Formats: sequence, structure tokens, C-alpha cells
Amino acid sequence: MKITALILFLWIAFTDCTYSQGQDNSKYFIANDSTNYREKVFLHLDKSYYNAGEDIWFKVYLLNAASHLWDAIRNVVYVDIVGPDNKIVDFKIIRIEDGIGNGDFALPSDLYGGEYTVRAYTNYMRNFDETYFFRQQLYISPLNFITKNVGTALDGNEQVESELVLEGQMPDLQFFPEGGNLVNDYFNRVGFKILGVDGRSIDIEGVILDETGAQISEFASAHLGMGLFDIKPVEGRKYTANIVHNGKKYSYNLPQGVKDGIVMRVQELKDYYQINIQTSSDKGLNGFNLFGSQRIGTIYNAKIDQDKSLAVFKVDKELLVTGIAQFTLVDEKSTAICERLVFYDDGSSSPEIKIIPLSQTNTKNGTVQLSIELDSKGQDISNFGANMSISVTDLAASSPREHQADIRTYLLLNSEVKGKIENPGYYFYSEDPKRRQFLDLLMMTQGWRQFIVNDLPNTRGDSFAFVKEMGISVEGEVRKFHNPDKPDVATVKLTFQDSNLMGRLSVKSNEDGRFKFLGLDIMEDNKLAFEMVDYDRPMKEFAIQLDSIRPAPISSLKKEHRLGETASFEQFLENPVARKGFDTNFENEMMKLIQLDEVLIITEGRSKKKEMDTKRSTSSIYSSVSNTVDFSEIRNQPYPNILAALRARVPGVDVYGGFVAIRGVNSMSSERGTTPLFLLNGVPVNQEAIENVPVWEVDFIDVLKGARASIFGSEGGNGVIAVYTLTGKELKDQKNKVAGNVFNYQGFYKPRKFYEPAYGNDDLGANRKKFSSTLHWEPTVKMDNNGKSKVIFPAGTKSSIYRVVLQGITNDGLPLASEAVFEVD
Repeated sequence: MKITALILFLWIAFTDCTYSQGQDNSKYFIANDSTNYREKVFLHLDKSYYNAGEDIWFKVYLLNAASHLWDAIRNVVYVDIVGPDNKIVDFKIIRIEDGIGNGDFALPSDLYGGEYTVRAYTNYMRNFDETYFFRQQLYISPLNFITKNVGTALDGNEQVESELVLEGQMPDLQFFPEGGNLVNDYFNRVGFKILGVDGRSIDIEGVILDETGAQISEFASAHLGMGLFDIKPVEGRKYTANIVHNGKKYSYNLPQGVKDGIVMRVQELKDYYQINIQTSSDKGLNGFNLFGSQRIGTIYNAKIDQDKSLAVFKVDKELLVTGIAQFTLVDEKSTAICERLVFYDDGSSSPEIKIIPLSQTNTKNGTVQLSIELDSKGQDISNFGANMSISVTDLAASSPREHQADIRTYLLLNSEVKGKIENPGYYFYSEDPKRRQFLDLLMMTQGWRQFIVNDLPNTRGDSFAFVKEMGISVEGEVRKFHNPDKPDVATVKLTFQDSNLMGRLSVKSNEDGRFKFLGLDIMEDNKLAFEMVDYDRPMKEFAIQLDSIRPAPISSLKKEHRLGETASFEQFLENPVARKGFDTNFENEMMKLIQLDEVLIITEGRSKKKEMDTKRSTSSIYSSVSNTVDFSEIRNQPYPNILAALRARVPGVDVYGGFVAIRGVNSMSSERGTTPLFLLNGVPVNQEAIENVPVWEVDFIDVLKGARASIFGSEGGNGVIAVYTLTGKELKDQKNKVAGNVFNYQGFYKPRKFYEPAYGNDDLGANRKKFSSTLHWEPTVKMDNNGKSKVIFPAGTKSSIYRVVLQGITNDGLPLASEAVFEVD
């Protein structure tokens, strides 16, 4: 059989067949065409193994999917942690400037152990298949002294450890004919991949049988459950693959052969890829096109203009860039018939970065210094620019480089195919001479997409369903005040804190009451104050319903089985025994910090009246008031502004249609007409300034009439309305007391700075640093004009070997990845 296949291959390779280079005038849509703008998100995490109660530090890279360049415009990336039960543990919104941002998660101490997933995506990426979101698996080890087996989720529902039902399940064996279909009476090359019931690859051997039970062929996996075999199916017959795994026999049906089909074979030669096409159809290949594409767009287009049943294409490697290339054959109706992915590596596309420790052995409580240098190889580096990040972690808690995914493997491999790639670093960094052969096998199986040529974005009419964001979006609906179930139309005024300045915007809702504010630069837990007005109906009051920011659905996440023991994860760690040692130290220290004795704190109480008198005495010149309105209970009511809250609460104060007047106090002439004097914490202001003060920030309001207002002379002739706001401490105490039209809203996360070297302190941060396996995290590393940079940090108090991982992207869109080790003793 093998000799016959070789003869057929040589016959195809040397057959004289004609094709012509054509223009891209086909209606065929290539999924990765650069004209269809896409984005890629990559996260550099400090490590992939954590204890509950530790911190996760990450750097975000947001890039154009085709060029791997970043946009200069501001953008937004959403990052969340999904638990083993597919519930979201935490969620952050990261501000992106020049393609980068950074953040962190403080893991709850009560998380149960298992495999978690970190997701990252933009709102725009939700227009496409969710499998293109960034995902990275990490393992979290529980704190054993916390006995409950549930964790914390965003939706507040109790998370119960799910029981695995694996009994009776059979390994998942899939077959991938090269090109797409098994063609009867032709030799077909078939790739296969098999996964165990736990979702991990397994090694198997088996036989191919026909329906009579006769053995046709043997097969065996070559690498991570993947392998190849040849078969020449006969029309009308069915074939099965039989294997034995863990002492049990399993049988699987092969795809049914087709009568009229295409056989495609791709071979990588020294300077080009040779694609052999053979059809079993009497119509031949006339009018067919072969397209070659990469993330940068179409790189090859050739049309067969003769009625031949055989065709041979040669694609020069100079047309390609490093990464995945997709070859697709379409018929005369622009329907995709065959597809094959290959991975091309020119071997010199990414610059090399050297990490050189000043000393390979560093002393405890001392300083570690790393020199970061570009290996220029004699090239001009004056225009070199890159943005990089560095993590330094205990070697015992990290996995070998071949098992890891970094920015290089992700941008060039993981992000270009669907599904999880096992040990992606192997295909880039292994010294195995079969590495390239197995990478091509991965393209035949994992990269087999069965003509995903209509991977079009989700749209609403002619526009995208999810728009690109330059800031936080705030959406909601105006409702009738006395009938909240019905929408209403009004002008919506929004007051918010924007980059330490008070911002104010307005927009009119549509007929359904919907409104939207885009591009807000607000930080997390920001309070948004809304006022709804209708100038045609000045006495009309409205209610508001605000949409909350929620993470994208996780329906596309494949269920990750929780590991009963950590052994299956530990096999990927450098030194599981050493890891258990610092796990124990971390757990003991966290137990001291969490299990504190109860402390009773007694403070002297203060009356509300005394607090008001104190504020008046320090801010104002008057000593007696006509009326005072305490806002401690009013803050939870849906008033559009603080003046509306005075209506019907203070005798003689009229508030209507934006006008305010105090009756019976105009005994003195005033240039203000009928408008009273407004004071904000004792300072005279205009009415607009008072209306811009959110209801939830007001402590109390004094109203002065007649003689009591005369202390302000003619300015007080129409009375005085004095507003006093809460102090910073009082606002913090009131953070959960929000008025009906004031909302806590999740804005951009403000990232924390990596722990300072305060090892002598007993606070939580210092101890997390002391016993964490992450020694240092540097989210921003830039080189000087000489292609060099230095990173200096404390060596810590623990003797160990540490791994330095550098990741980044150049200004030209080339991924950077480098590693080094040093010792602390």
C-alpha cells in the first residue's frame, strides 16, 4: 500500500497540468482576510499556579489581528476569572493606552482548588466567534484550613463543587481527512486526534477494519494523541477504527467516503509548498481557484483554466510571513471544497532579547539586577522600540517552557486556530528533531476547520452588534415615575467624576426611553448621578433603569473538569516537592492573618445636631436658621437634583420649572430678582453649581429667611439656601446608600503597584509578598536607544531558584519572549 501511494504521489507531482495566476475576483470570503478588521488580546500573567488568597498580576496587549500592531486610540479590555463550575469569580475593566494596560486580581481566600480560566476580550471582539477570546488556564490551590468547599462568584449564587460523571464515557477520537473529505477509490491521508475523558490527549494504537471485519490498516498516535494513516476507501463500504484503552475496547466509525470529491495533499519543500489536487469528478477542475491567505490577507490566487483532473501548485515561501497559512480550493461557483492549514517559520522574524542577571547567585535581603539587551546581530537598532513586561517567580511553581503559552506562541499559533493547544511551547522551543513534523500534524488535526469560510461578524442591520469602545459605555432607560414598568422620553443629564474633574453630559432618550453615553473615562465604583427633565412638561418626574456592565456569556467555554488531586497538574511543574514547601508557609501565614481574635472597638458617639453645628461654625457667618433639611433619609429617594428635594419640605420655598423662590423675604432690593443666595459649604455659587451637586453627596441644607438672611446684606434679600456636603470619610461610610437616580458603576480598574519591599510589616500585603512564589512583577519595561534596559528589585528572604520571563511586542508587531534563571541564597 505504501509503495502504491508513493508511485501515485510521484505521478501527480510530475504530471503536466496548467494553471494561471489570477486576480482575486472571487466571491469567496477568507475568514482571516485583513479587510475584515479583527483584534487580538494577549495577557502576560506572572505565573500559572496560585494559592487561594494570592494575587494575580497581568499585563494586557491589545493588537490588530492582521498586523499585530497596536492602535494609538484609547480602548477597553474586559478581563475575568472563570471557575471550574463556569461561574465568574472576578471581573475587571482595563483602560488601554497605545495598545497596553495592566491590572491585578486579589484572589479570595475561600476559593476551592482546581483549574480556572482567565478570559480577556474587547466589546468589538464579541462580534465574532467567542473562541477567539484570549483564554489561559491556571491552577489555584485551596487553603486547607478553610473548610468550606464553595467560592465567591459575581452573581452571588452559591457555588457547589460538581461531581464528575465519567463512568461510561469513551475517549474522543476524531478523524480529519486532508483537504476535508474521504474520496472513494483514491488514496487519502487522514489525520486523527484522541482525547481522554478528562480532556487530555492519550497515546493509542489501533486497527482499521471494513464492514466484513477484514483489517485494512494499522495506526498509532505519534505525538499528544495525534497521528496519521492512509486509506483507500471503496464505494459502498463502511470502515471502523478499533482501539484498546485501559483494558477496554472501543470502536469508532470513519467518515463516509464520497464518490465525487477532491483529494488535496500539501508538502513542504525547501523553497515552496507544493499542493497537489486530484478530482474524481468527470467535470474536472476547470474554473477552480486555489487561494492562499494569512492574517495579513490573500497571499496567493491561482485559477485552473483547463479541463484537467490533476493540478499541481507551487507557492513560493517568499510570499509568506511567519505563522499559519491557509490554502483553500473553491469551485467555479466560489464554494469552498478543500482546505489545509500549514505553519511557516522563516526562522528570523522575531528579535532575540537577552536577560542577563548581574549575578547568578544573589544574597537574601539584597538586590537583584537584570540587564535586558537586544541581540542586534550587527543590525541598526537606533529605531528599535518595544513594550515589554517581566515576571520573576519561583522555579518550583512554574512549568517548563515547552508546556507554556507565551505571546509568541499565542499570536502566531493559539489565536489562529480554534480549541486548546496542548503544550504550545513545544512547537517553538523544543530541540526535538520531529518538532516541525508534529507541528504540521497539529495543522492537519487541531487546525482542520472544515471550511470555516463564513466566519462573519454578528451584525444588526448594516452595523456591528458590538461597537469599538474608547471608554466606558453607560446605557439605560427612562421610566415613568409613577409607573416604572413603562418607558418615557426625557432629556437625560449625567453627572460623573472624570479624571478628577466633574463632568456633565446630556442626551435625549428615544421613543423607547433608551439612552446611551459613550467613551466615559471613569474609574471603578464611580457614582453616576442622573437627572431627567422634559422642558415641555416642567412638572414631570421620571425614574431611571440603568444597565449594568456584565461579562460576556461563557456558554462557549468547554466544561473544565476539576482535578480530584493536584498530581495531574504537578507533573508540569519544575519541582512539585519544593512547591509544597512554600505552599505550606503561605498557608500558615494566611491562617494567622485571617483567624484573628474578635476585637470590640468603643468610640464616643456624636449627635447629628452637633455635627451640623460644627460644619456651620467652620464654614458660615450665620448663627441661626429658619429651616434645616437633613438628607440622611432623602439620599435613597429618586430626586433629579437637590433643589427638587426641597419642594414641599420647606414652607415658603417654591421650586418649579428650574426656578427657585422663597416667598415673603423680598424686604430688601436685590439684583438677583427673586433668586435666593446659594451657598455651597459657605462659598457663594450660582444655581447651576447647586444643581450639579449629586443628591447622595449632600449632608444637610439650611434655609434662611427674613431677618436671619439679612446678615448677608442685599445679597440675602431673597433668602439664602446653604448646602453642606459630606466629607470624604462620611462619603466612604455612605458608599452603599445611593439615591434612586444615583448608581454605583463599575469603571476602569485602577491597578495596584506591586508590593513594596516592606518585609518587616505584618500587614496582609507585606506577608503576601513574603510568602508568595512571585518575587517581582514589572508591567512596563522599555529599552533605551542602545537596545538596553535594567530591572532592579529586592531579592527577598527565601532561598530558591527563580525564573525570569520577559514578554512583549515590538513597534513593528513582532512578538518578544525570553527567559533566564538566577538563584537567591
